[in-house]
Amino acid sequence: MIRSETNRFGKPLCLIYPGEQQATGEDCLLATVAGSCVVVCLHDADREIGGLGHFIVPGVMGTEGLIADEVAKQGIASMERLIGEMVKLGGTRKAVRATLFGAASFGALGAADAVSGDNIRFLHEYFRFEKIPVNREDLGGHVRRKIFFYPRTGTSFRKYLKNNHEHSEFMKLEREYIAGAMGSTERYGKVVLFD
Repeated sequence: MIRSETNRFGKPLCLIYPGEQQATGEDCLLATVAGSCVVVCLHDADREIGGLGHFIVPGVMGTEGLIADEVAKQGIASMERLIGEMVKLGGTRKAVRATLFGAASFGALGAADAVSGDNIRFLHEYFRFEKIPVNREDLGGHVRRKIFFYPRTGTSFRKYLKNNHEHSEFMKLEREYIAGAMGSTERYGKVVLFD
């Protein structure tokens, strides 16, 4: 994460990189650029806190279901880290609302589309299972998105990126993160979702 105090928004700006998450109650702006990864913005209006996670579910989910699937467990771990950061700030799972972005597909059809589709499937299954309402989503397609999120209000903005040259460094970081996540042999233990 990079933090900037001086910018055109007039409040602190935290740039979240692929594989990172940030939760805060500060009057600031969280931002990222999503290509194939998913970006989850969570907001607890009662406590005026929010969080943004930028991650990928690294592979194609099987038919075992959300809890039993090894690929899905990595997505669950990413979500639980983000929610855990919000709980540390005083938030509660029952008050959280979500906004979802990303999971675009690039390049040849086939494996890239399957991973993109399974990231979308993971998000839908996870939020349905956890009973966390999704206020809005902008998922899939073949376009990168620049996302701005105000954690205290839960307001988010998305801009489609047509000229990717000015964001090429960010796209390189996302490709490196995805390659590392796809090649990870890390295994997660038993998943327990809390009520």
